[in-house]
Amino acid sequence: MLSAAALGSTAVLSPLVAASDEKHDAGMKAIEARHGYMHVVLWDAGPLFGMAKGEMPYDAGAAAAHAANLKAISGYDYGSLFLPGTSKDDRPGKSRALADIWADMTKFEAAMDGWRAAVDVVAAEAGKGQEALTAAVGAMGKTCGGCHKPFRAKKE
Repeated sequence: MLSAAALGSTAVLSPLVAASDEKHDAGMKAIEARHGYMHVVLWDAGPLFGMAKGEMPYDAGAAAAHAANLKAISGYDYGSLFLPGTSKDDRPGKSRALADIWADMTKFEAAMDGWRAAVDVVAAEAGKGQEALTAAVGAMGKTCGGCHKPFRAKKE
């Protein structure tokens, strides 16, 4: 029979143990890293989209810097961020990655390669004026959808 103190300790410690298990869970770390990666991508892509759309003033130096950062980020070996068992089906509420990624990794990798190629163009064109930036960013935006539409669930 458990004493009241033991029961109380169990009630307090159980959530801590669960949180600790999640903290050491490689799948959760991969999901968190994916989210972090996308936040960094958006940190630099956001101003580029803003300049391209005329929502913020075009600045050749800032555009070139953001594009250079995106190019560096695009070279990251993202494969380790997509561990099996980290899809939305596997981790509801934690991941929006659809199982289609793992079902057709070749198609997913092709979509990522398309984004990388578009980022290369943005990096080459970003500092050459708003018109050049707008064309390059528009093409890059299509590649974002080329990955997000087939491989990411909508927000619930």
